[in-house]
Amino acid sequence: MNTRYQPIRYGIYSFAGIAILFLLVKLFSLENVGYLRLLNVFIVFYFTNKLAKRNRQLEPDDNYLYAFGSLILANAITVILSVVSFVIYANFIQPDFITHFDGGIFWNNDVTIDQAAAVLFFEGMGSALAVSFIVVMYWNERRPDNTCVPVEALKE
Repeated sequence: MNTRYQPIRYGIYSFAGIAILFLLVKLFSLENVGYLRLLNVFIVFYFTNKLAKRNRQLEPDDNYLYAFGSLILANAITVILSVVSFVIYANFIQPDFITHFDGGIFWNNDVTIDQAAAVLFFEGMGSALAVSFIVVMYWNERRPDNTCVPVEALKE
């Protein structure tokens, strides 16, 4: 099976999961519950882990850099699509979103959409690197000859 498009596929899956989460939060008017936004971390971990597992099943002898690059690419796609969606949402769906943004402790009250998108991009890429590193280190220890943590064969 061609593994070339796996990072793109899982990046889109991860983005779709995050988009569905935020649509449900908006649908049920739970925008003020900040803890629900932490669920996107679990969504990203879930799909990153699924990609790492899939990579290991398809190519058990893959090297560390390929696996790490694959996970970073998938998470970078998720971040880019999420930032683009944020900009579309803030410009076209709810244009007064930025005017109601209170700033918090790290922002001033005069935030533009461009500034928010840039910060979301850099924060997202930092998180993408961290999640990719954590997951690739976890799967690096899961060798087929390791009897403590067996790796299942690919089921087709």
